[in-house]
Amino acid sequence: MDNEKAVMLREIAMQPAFVRDNLDGMLDTMRGVLAAREPGTLRHGFMIGCGDSYFAAIAVRSFMMKATGLFVEPVEALEFSRYLVEDLPDDSFVFGISNSGTVSRTIEGVRLARDRGAWTFAVTVSADNNLARAAETLIKVNATPNIKIQADGSRVVTPGTITYTGSMLGLYAAAIAFGERVGRLDAARSAALVAEIRAVADAMAAADAPTAARAAAVAASFGRDRQTVILGGGPNYATAHFGVAKWFESLTRAAHVSQLEEWAHEQYFMTDETVDTIIILPPGAGHNRGLEQAQAARDMGSRVVIIGAEDDAAAEAAADIYFPMPAGIPEYLTPFVYKLPFEYLSCRIAHEQGIPFLGFHDSRRQEVNFRQIFHSSQTIVTAVGR
Repeated sequence: MDNEKAVMLREIAMQPAFVRDNLDGMLDTMRGVLAAREPGTLRHGFMIGCGDSYFAAIAVRSFMMKATGLFVEPVEALEFSRYLVEDLPDDSFVFGISNSGTVSRTIEGVRLARDRGAWTFAVTVSADNNLARAAETLIKVNATPNIKIQADGSRVVTPGTITYTGSMLGLYAAAIAFGERVGRLDAARSAALVAEIRAVADAMAAADAPTAARAAAVAASFGRDRQTVILGGGPNYATAHFGVAKWFESLTRAAHVSQLEEWAHEQYFMTDETVDTIIILPPGAGHNRGLEQAQAARDMGSRVVIIGAEDDAAAEAAADIYFPMPAGIPEYLTPFVYKLPFEYLSCRIAHEQGIPFLGFHDSRRQEVNFRQIFHSSQTIVTAVGR
């Protein structure tokens, strides 16, 4: 296996230990910075980012709203910085999420929000990057960067895996600390949520080897001539986006994302025997609808791949390929675990078909991409009405 694929597989396997080793430190940091703020000054929340960072915000939304009792909205960074920030309400707090801390649009959004009096947080790997400098408060994420410098000076860029886990973990920890500070979580409820996150690290570890083996066994069947549609709802709408991103990044291949309900209104019409319909289906509010969509996809000749609980006989029966995940994970924490098949599948398919990650064997493609993400011009003047 070539180096970049080996690096990705190594990082996938690191994720359970990452959650175990970093939860306490992130919680302690958030509790410390929140202690100095009056709870009444925290009323309107936003989480902003691009790509996987934005998807992490979608994944954590329901947990953060339950933990805080506040309405907290994930917003794509440009939508926030160019369209929403000028109308930011008083007593807002904004999480800017970027592993590298160098994404222009997220930095811009945090800077403009801070200019309007919002309490701004940088969810990133270092205190020394531009996002951390733009924000008032750092939530340090100790994840391996997607862009890695090797011992020989060469650069390896891998699709996000542990970076996505790190961004989610930072936001989950922030949600618990916010919930404590605003009086939503008493000591017992807070301890229970922390215990659930610790348990999800064990679930990630339990799912790792079986998922890797299953992905290796079926990877060859995902040929270049097949189309892929990925469905998810609630916190796993984020996982569906994440899965499509791995198809783009690992395979440089088109795929389609669909919210669990919207599939019947949109992607259904392209569904036939050439399509792999992948449904993220944990026990929860969307489960019965996912089973209905699986039946419809099979009626149209699609191969149906389902990621569900290991004890979910109905989901397994509805699938042509089934990825069983450990049972008993609360739905709001399943994004930590149910993303694993996309990581292993995309890496294995790329390896078997000889596909370089991100198309970055073409230096021009990498150059243009880095220019678009890291070196885009930022809004300088404050918005009208400030």
